[in-house]
Amino acid sequence: MLKNTIILLMGIAGSGKMTISNAIKKQDNNFKLTSSDSWSDPILKLLGDDEAIWWALDEKGWNAINQARDVILNTMADVCPPDSNFVICQEMLANNPYHQDFYNKVISVVEKRNAIFLPVRLICELDELLRRVQHTDRAAYYKTRDVELIKKRFTEDQVFFSDNPNEYTLDVTHLTSEKSATTIIAQMTELTVKIGDTLR
Repeated sequence: MLKNTIILLMGIAGSGKMTISNAIKKQDNNFKLTSSDSWSDPILKLLGDDEAIWWALDEKGWNAINQARDVILNTMADVCPPDSNFVICQEMLANNPYHQDFYNKVISVVEKRNAIFLPVRLICELDELLRRVQHTDRAAYYKTRDVELIKKRFTEDQVFFSDNPNEYTLDVTHLTSEKSATTIIAQMTELTVKIGDTLR
């Protein structure tokens, strides 16, 4: 059984991070899930009615979201039981300094917990990405459905590179969320065994 592990799912909006996270939870219910939705949505619901509120946020709004994010991450680091497993999903782009800052905060959690860490880059072909991002159920979570924005991100940037030696890239274009989850859990299991063998 996996213990004290953290999986970070990184990808462009629409790549299936939350869906895959839920599939991981379904396959191994020892995992706890957290995402930007869990800390931003309660605040966004106070400020607006749809994803357009993201573009209207001022400094105070962003500070509120960042404070909520830090509460979640600090709880993971300092309050949760030592054997807890986590899946974190976050849109993360290589050229976005906020995403680098977020990654550094995740690493701080990893280090405080002395956790086994698997960063996963989810990549997806553009046509499939655009199909997924238009799903109507995304609106309930304040997620963008702007195809032009996704095209811009896809053509001008890349999914975040962690430079972690255990980083894993998974092309999810033609994979179900269940297959993606199975693959990621297997990768984490293999990493756990590898680290265990190193410590012997």
